[in-house]
Amino acid sequence: MTNKWLRMAALALPPVLAAFYIAGTTVEGVPTWWHPGMIDLAVYTRTGQNVLAGHDIFDAQGQLPWIYPAFAALLTVPFAWVPFELAAAVWLLLSVAALAAVLHRLGLTGWRLSLLATVVVLFVQPVRDTLWFGQLGIFLVAAAVLDSMPGPRVFRRRLLPEGWLVGTVTAIKLTPAVIAAHNFFAGRRKAGLIAFGAFLVATGLGFALLPQDSLAYWTKLATGDSGLNSGIVYATNQSVLGMWTRLAGHTSGGGLALAGLVLVLGLVASVLLHRSGQAAVALCLAGLTSLLASPISWSHHYVWLVPLAIVLWQHRELPGWFRWTGLGYSLWGMVAPFMWLRRGDDVEFAYQPWEQLVDNLGIVVGVILLVLAIFVARSGNQGALRSTPEAISPVAE
Repeated sequence: MTNKWLRMAALALPPVLAAFYIAGTTVEGVPTWWHPGMIDLAVYTRTGQNVLAGHDIFDAQGQLPWIYPAFAALLTVPFAWVPFELAAAVWLLLSVAALAAVLHRLGLTGWRLSLLATVVVLFVQPVRDTLWFGQLGIFLVAAAVLDSMPGPRVFRRRLLPEGWLVGTVTAIKLTPAVIAAHNFFAGRRKAGLIAFGAFLVATGLGFALLPQDSLAYWTKLATGDSGLNSGIVYATNQSVLGMWTRLAGHTSGGGLALAGLVLVLGLVASVLLHRSGQAAVALCLAGLTSLLASPISWSHHYVWLVPLAIVLWQHRELPGWFRWTGLGYSLWGMVAPFMWLRRGDDVEFAYQPWEQLVDNLGIVVGVILLVLAIFVARSGNQGALRSTPEAISPVAE
């Protein structure tokens, strides 16, 4: 037993050290004595303090705003009880554990898992910046993957009904609702309904304990105020609406309509691909759809690129033109060349054509990948795809 725990600690050490290095590095890339910035985690801890003090959770007092539902604010309270450095350390450990759980579900174990997790933490922009900001994107992806992705499990039996994790995190941030919709329309209606029920339970808890804050959040959302509307044009907003705004010079109903069409397109693609026997790839495309169709999807939100790249690499029975398009798209998002563009103060409205190309290329290719997925699902390769293990058991229990 002792040797087992020592081996697990040795395997966990490289990605954990990498995460602590990333979080404790200044913007200039110069290592400092470990004092993490993690500006999003700072918002979470401030919100937890506001909850304990009975203050308005949306009162930013000139700092970064809280933009999530009241239920999510309840979950920040434990981080308000401890010093920020301790909260940051716990957050990083949980984030690395969530990333490792995703990789394990995709079939990676031992040193393969440890080394890949370390590489991902250090070099994949969405994951690296998620850790640096102290963002929750890794947890959202992990919830969906652990809930619905085929693959090996740590426990033989489910600890929670399928759909419960997705529904709960949807009450924290709305984008995972696309995963619940995907499951429902793909024929796994029970999982979709459980997700909806879990969302209602969690949201109801938020209303019960923080009624005024809950009402304020949902009222603002109903009027189109996400809390970050002014940032839609920003270069690192890699959503369809962000692209539309940069190209058109303004946000309009046309951009919202296009985002809605991409949402429908992505759901059709993921559902058809699931029914053709590719449950893992389909789930990743549903996650990708949730980001493309969302009004704001910062580049570090694209943690879904990690499982997408892995499953595309693993499933070599898929057509090469689809696999390599997806792998190229994933690599582009992992490197994120648009991060080197000038940005801020609405300079994006004055982009040259080549800057528009660099900034929006990934979004366009992401939409193209969804279209290609429909052709894959409906092509003559369906017979071969249905012979894969996933077609027999869409979700490994």
